[in-house]
Amino acid sequence: MINPVQTSIPQEGGSDRQVTIEPILEKNYHGYRSTGVYKIFKDAFGDETHLFIEPLESDAPADDLPDEQNPDYLGKFVFEYGNLQHFEGQVLSHAEQAYLAVFIESYQEPDI
Repeated sequence: MINPVQTSIPQEGGSDRQVTIEPILEKNYHGYRSTGVYKIFKDAFGDETHLFIEPLESDAPADDLPDEQNPDYLGKFVFEYGNLQHFEGQVLSHAEQAYLAVFIESYQEPDI
């Protein structure tokens, strides 16, 4: 996964939790590649906002607000060689974590 992805996690009772999965990228001589770290944020589908899918031109970090202080931050997944190593976060249930882990592992970039 190179671009952020919006998805929803089914909840008990029929509702959904909307989230954005943001892959953390690193730049190499071929361009950008995934580091295997995916941050999860609250999202609101249909709110007329748009995801920025182009990599930043600057190599400097744009982290004005630490993740732990961001009320929309739900945690992060860390994968190594395509295998889930761990999840860091306290908001998502084990079922939600499992759902998102499978989503990330099976995600295919759309053809553009």
